[in-house]
Amino acid sequence: MQAPDTDPSAPSEPLHDSAPPAAPIADAAAPADRGAAPADRGAAPAPSPPRRWAVGLLSALHAPVFAWAALSLPFRPWTLFAVATAALALLHAATAALSLLPHPLAPRAFRATSFASLGYLAFLSYGLLSSAVYVASLNRGLGTGIAAALLAVWAVVALLTLPFACWGVASTGGLRLLRPERRPTPALAALAALALLAAIALLFRHRVAKADVLPVPGGAPSRTGAALREALSSFDALPAPPAKAPSLMTTAPAACPAPPEPGRPTLVVTHLARAEDPQRATAATRCLQPAPGDDLAAALRGALAEALRGPLKIDVVSAVQPLASPGPGLVGLALRPGLDGLCLAERCLMPWQLIATDAFNTNAPLAGVPDFRFGVDLAVLRRALGEREPPGGGPVGPDDAALRRGLARIETLSYAVDAEGALHLLSRIGEPSVPLTEATAQRAAAAAQRYILGAQRKDGMFRYIVDPFTGRASFDGFSIARQAGTTLALCELGGGDGGAPARPELRKVVQRSLGLLAKLERKGGEGGAVGALFYPADSPGMVASLNPTALSLVAFLSCRDVVGDAHDALIGRLARMVLATQRDDGGFAPQLDLARVAPILGPTQLYEGGQSVLALTLLEALSAREPRPELPPAAEVRAAVDRAMDYYANRYWDHFASDFVYMEENWHCLAARAALGHHRRDDYERFCLDYVAFKSRLVLDEDSGVAPDLVGGYGFGNVLPPHNTSTAGFGEALAGAMAVKAARGEDLARERALMERVLGFLVRQQWSPATCFACSRDVIVEGGFSESMASPRIRIDYVQHAWAALGHGGRMLGLVPGWSAPAAGPL
Repeated sequence: MQAPDTDPSAPSEPLHDSAPPAAPIADAAAPADRGAAPADRGAAPAPSPPRRWAVGLLSALHAPVFAWAALSLPFRPWTLFAVATAALALLHAATAALSLLPHPLAPRAFRATSFASLGYLAFLSYGLLSSAVYVASLNRGLGTGIAAALLAVWAVVALLTLPFACWGVASTGGLRLLRPERRPTPALAALAALALLAAIALLFRHRVAKADVLPVPGGAPSRTGAALREALSSFDALPAPPAKAPSLMTTAPAACPAPPEPGRPTLVVTHLARAEDPQRATAATRCLQPAPGDDLAAALRGALAEALRGPLKIDVVSAVQPLASPGPGLVGLALRPGLDGLCLAERCLMPWQLIATDAFNTNAPLAGVPDFRFGVDLAVLRRALGEREPPGGGPVGPDDAALRRGLARIETLSYAVDAEGALHLLSRIGEPSVPLTEATAQRAAAAAQRYILGAQRKDGMFRYIVDPFTGRASFDGFSIARQAGTTLALCELGGGDGGAPARPELRKVVQRSLGLLAKLERKGGEGGAVGALFYPADSPGMVASLNPTALSLVAFLSCRDVVGDAHDALIGRLARMVLATQRDDGGFAPQLDLARVAPILGPTQLYEGGQSVLALTLLEALSAREPRPELPPAAEVRAAVDRAMDYYANRYWDHFASDFVYMEENWHCLAARAALGHHRRDDYERFCLDYVAFKSRLVLDEDSGVAPDLVGGYGFGNVLPPHNTSTAGFGEALAGAMAVKAARGEDLARERALMERVLGFLVRQQWSPATCFACSRDVIVEGGFSESMASPRIRIDYVQHAWAALGHGGRMLGLVPGWSAPAAGPL
């Protein structure tokens, strides 16, 4: 059949609950048919109207979803995304109302909403693809995790738009401009032109992310280090600094003679210089821009004539680019975390200064989730660069274009010179060239131990958070569990090798910490037979949480060889608390009513299940080895351990998602390792091995397409730097799994290679004398671990987990003395 030359108008009748009965098919030779007009004979049958209730209800479900997205997802109002999404929400609302009334305009509304849905999907697809192209070009790859996340976002939007749109277009007249019997129409030509323009725009986006190269010492980045070493040949002749010289920390931007630009070599050096008081020193920054053709290394030698002998920070600007936006709402990702600096005209902040001010974690993209932060806030950075107020102010704040105006992204080659004059190549705040060897692994473990030993105050509490650049320390947010976990690491890894007694310094720190935890106990039950820990100690109530008590019990049991049996009565009371929370199925309730010694059922927190199994496993070994009246009977504890292992191995993750994803179950691997000598279960050990097998997929390797300094990190790609604690936690679990596999007689070649990558990453991320050129002199920083390579704060559990991974993982690789697992018994 042939379509009519003139498109029929869209149907105007209301949507029906069901299609009308089909008209009888007339005989082709019927006389009535012979007289029909050619246009009538060739007309396509009208499509059956869709069910109005189905359309109305579906649109009624879509409308609030798109309305929420328009109001909540953009962090600034009236963005293009917000307007387009709000418009689609209104169209769905109108379609729902007209379809459910019903109204004669319902089919037209359905058709309009369907075409709008197709347009919205095309708009969002281009936006996501354009942003992905820019971010991937800027970061030399997205990484599989980020790419999968973007694909998942697109799939959700496609699911909400494409089926609805196809149904609406097909049931209200079809897509007439694509019918093959018609000649090409202007609309079809316009679509082809739009597709071509989109392809050209994507190619341009790829080019926009490329920065223009600047001249560097030595003529190429690979030769810059050698040229700088030559320029530093007179370092030893520089005057010595005062005894209490400060660090190189400064938040002041470097003032260059001119903005960095192609063809203009630029080098920024921060050094110690004499203060007005000759007995003091201060940090000074100079921006060197010799004339084209002049030797940049020679300019550095001249600048050092005013310096004192001490740490130097050298940033060679290697590329510059006017700051561009990765896409709507993604301006926070315009700078690569830890790698890029920022200039406003001739004033420039170096990448390490942005790290020092935590600038890469100041952007809050979701207005409804203020704690979700990643990327930079350009308004804050413009003020840091000396601008009083960002441009384009108004009731909703400046837009992205106004914030980016006049800013330039700079790439640098980063070097530090230590107090002895050795030059170190840096990447972000780490040393990418540090290899994993027996010497570096032991040095890193020892430095982490020194940090923890020096972080304790006289009452036993460990310094909770430290800013490595300002030296500001905080005990706010103190956590019983993290205090206990840190103490556990000291007792597991800080004791003497080969069974030798722990050093007096370490024993003193452990005794103080356990003494602090013991003071937090509150007793309950008949005769005070049950105990739990509360913080603050005078907090009201008798409802105890499992997590702090279970991990504290682990610490008291693990430290018994260090401090003796002085806390056995407390161990018994805490053990009865953990036993009292066990459910009939073997799992644990998250809380206990101490007054009645009755578990309070509810959803459990992450970690506390594995910590409880570990605590009872250690208690089982002690009760069997040294039966004491203060401790629960060994048989009772063994039965509880067996029920718990059975639950977590067979019912805890017994659902469809366990074939694809696990949550944080690191402590179960530590429990399985601790049980090797006295309580082995094949299914529980397999649970640990399956968990580690899943988590290993998220460890970045050489085939992940990431920057070399990210290899071994636990993350999703180049865009968001891996977190050190997540990486270290996986290293702890991997060490436990390796001990379990060794006991099972299974091959460890894959796990050894994986552990080498993980520990190599951690060794590169630890604060060292070379990377601490700007660290505060008021607190211990060396040996610590920050949250990530782009977020500077150090928390005590970051160091604890990293040390545990280095210690246990290093032992499994033979890099660190000692053995982490007991002699394995029969399976």
